[in-house]
Amino acid sequence: MGQQFSGQAVTRLPEKLIKHVGLVRDSGYLTYDEFLGRVAELNDVTAKLASGQKKHLLFEVQPGSDATALWKVAVRIVCTKINKEDGTVEASRIMNLYQFIHLYKDITSQAAEVFCSEAAAEGSSGPLSSEDTCQASMWMGRVKQLTDEEECCICMDGKADLILPCAHSFCQKCIDKW
Repeated sequence: MGQQFSGQAVTRLPEKLIKHVGLVRDSGYLTYDEFLGRVAELNDVTAKLASGQKKHLLFEVQPGSDATALWKVAVRIVCTKINKEDGTVEASRIMNLYQFIHLYKDITSQAAEVFCSEAAAEGSSGPLSSEDTCQASMWMGRVKQLTDEEECCICMDGKADLILPCAHSFCQKCIDKW
């Protein structure tokens, strides 16, 4: 009846689940002031990455979505792609806290790589253009992907409007019904 196991792991958790647990953990200890700091940091990072480009991303907390004690569930972050030449808004998406933290980690980790590459290139053959490696359109595509992939876990039909810290996602129709 007893089974012998070698030194290898029998099962491995899916990478998506591991990433999700990390994001939920990060959001669990996040204070509102730290969250606002991350929004400001992301705006600074995307502005640096968009240096020399025609477009950039701007992140802001949607007014009225952050006034309650349950801000982690209610807060919404607006991500806007702006044309710097004429100031027009080219695209806009609304994210929840979980999606924002996911995007924050993606952008800041890639930005760190870009900035390290630029510093190394400055010492050798000249600056590396961030225009070639990070574009507002690419990141807006990532925002779209993050906001489109959630579906309601009750009806499995509607787009999720609310994602709880436990990762259950609900559309507005099901929230109102329940």
